[in-house]
Amino acid sequence: MMAVTVFSSTVDGVIAALLGPLFMSLGFFIWDLRWTSSHGSAFALNMYKCNVASVWFAIMAGIRGFSQSEFSGVFTVTSVGFLTLSSTLGIIIGDVLWLEALRLLGAKHVIVADSLKPFAAAILGRYVLGEALHPASWGGMALTVIGVGTVAWEGHNNMSDDDVTKNDKNPSISDENAQTVCDSHNRNGMHSSENQQPQLTLDELLSNSENQIHKSDQKQRNLKEYHRGYVCAVMNVLADASGSLWTKKYGVGMTTWSINLVRFGFAGIVLFLVSIIMRLRRWCLALDNVIETQDAGVSDATVHVNSADNTVHSSQQTAPSTDGSDPKWFELPSLTRHGWLQITIGVAFVTFLCPALEKFALMQVALGLSVSLGSVGPLYGVLMDWSFKGRKPTIIVLIGVVLAIGGVIILCAFGTQSI
Repeated sequence: MMAVTVFSSTVDGVIAALLGPLFMSLGFFIWDLRWTSSHGSAFALNMYKCNVASVWFAIMAGIRGFSQSEFSGVFTVTSVGFLTLSSTLGIIIGDVLWLEALRLLGAKHVIVADSLKPFAAAILGRYVLGEALHPASWGGMALTVIGVGTVAWEGHNNMSDDDVTKNDKNPSISDENAQTVCDSHNRNGMHSSENQQPQLTLDELLSNSENQIHKSDQKQRNLKEYHRGYVCAVMNVLADASGSLWTKKYGVGMTTWSINLVRFGFAGIVLFLVSIIMRLRRWCLALDNVIETQDAGVSDATVHVNSADNTVHSSQQTAPSTDGSDPKWFELPSLTRHGWLQITIGVAFVTFLCPALEKFALMQVALGLSVSLGSVGPLYGVLMDWSFKGRKPTIIVLIGVVLAIGGVIILCAFGTQSI
């Protein structure tokens, strides 16, 4: 089917690249209200959204077409193979690396690493695809990255300050314990003004030495986690940029619906198979426990039968438990029909509309320009926090917004021109 052009292919691509993060921010806002409270894992959400969105992409590809009319024979072993590689790098491996980096480093350091994505994409586009950007577009890219990074960094600081304020309003147990210790010292006449040095026993000296060794070991472990976290963050940047590169290079002639169908369909199948394998593993472990119990020489045959029946029956329960315990990381959480409706609406924004616009933009404009414009999600987040949560932006956030908007204007003016 012939691609629909509203203004021009370049202008349409720029508009699509800017609209994609808006829908993603809306979806994240919905997920934050529902998925967080469900105690569902990131793996389960990724599995659900990939498979649901794949159905929608298949429907749209059937309606709008799998390839553009001026192209034929675009679905080759090579093109589909590299799109599945793009899916593996950008969706499966990339998400795992990003979440691991977030766990090891925290949001601030991950924000710093993510700021490298536009530059990595631009460099790959220059040397692999031959896309030469105008020199001014590099400055616009830098302004956009600095502005978005400032907004995201300051937003994380504000969230941390809110947590501290809550803790100040509700004193922790450690504060109560500290007050108790001070009261105990005062009752025993141990005032700070007396400057009395307590006599330490041999056991206390040994305990202090062990604590020092423990702190040194903990510091070394933290340093290793810090290095491992940055390795994961940088690998995530390279995986995402590479995924976008292969999509742009081997998705030529395909519609955005068919590109996303291949990418999310493959990822959804892989994640679903992992979930099935983990469920079968749990069932096998439960069955092994039954066999080991029987081999242990339990004399009552009735106990054997009842134990086997109960254990196998419990292992065959693939749905999350409803006794209030959290679901396993490979299981979907237990939600009401209204809850699943909210999650599905979030999938429509984050995993359907946003990728459809992003991949359309990716095929219309330069790789670096597309990734740069697609990174302005935190700017929309500021607007939503102000509108829905009443959280007014700080001066630093506003400065970041101005810088990012200035960078976007430069990118729109010069990013579509080659040198």
